[in-house]
Amino acid sequence: MSAELGDILRDLIGKDRLPALAISANGFAFDPRSGQSFTVNHTGIDTVELLLANGSIEATVDELSKRYDVPVDVVLGGVEVFIRQLSRYLA
Repeated sequence: MSAELGDILRDLIGKDRLPALAISANGFAFDPRSGQSFTVNHTGIDTVELLLANGSIEATVDELSKRYDVPVDVVLGGVEVFIRQLSRYLA
């Protein structure tokens, strides 16, 4: 994991961008700052919840790896892409 990715996550959480994101149980996500909406799948919902709960990419990847029985390196690649995508949506 790159330090840049950690910086992106800290920025999303620290500037209240990720905590302010409203996500329904069916994955409808609404950004109250921009008024834009998008959808996330169940894995995305779990990822956002875990990132907000622990603020750690490593802990999130470990938990997702256990929940979905997927190798850590595969989960890490998906989480990296997801965080970068979130940063573009929430910029």
